[in-house]
Amino acid sequence: MDAADRPPVADRQLERQGRKLGHTGVWWLTVGLVIAIPGIVLIAIGTAIGLGIAIVLIASGPVGIGLALLVSSAISRWSARHRLFA
Repeated sequence: MDAADRPPVADRQLERQGRKLGHTGVWWLTVGLVIAIPGIVLIAIGTAIGLGIAIVLIASGPVGIGLALLVSSAISRWSARHRLFA
């Protein structure tokens, strides 16, 4: 979908809020993935499987927060254009 095909932004405040949520969501997702990578490596190598699982479980918190913020961002930006959801 090109920029010409998109409907114009009707509510600038909602669009701005969506951009803020998206930026923060990407940050949380990046932090979670950086924490999870050593855990995945430990599980793949097989030397410290328990420690690797614990690290991945700790990293699941920031990843979940990041995904929730990205979904909220998408919904906010969609509704800023006054488009129907269903």
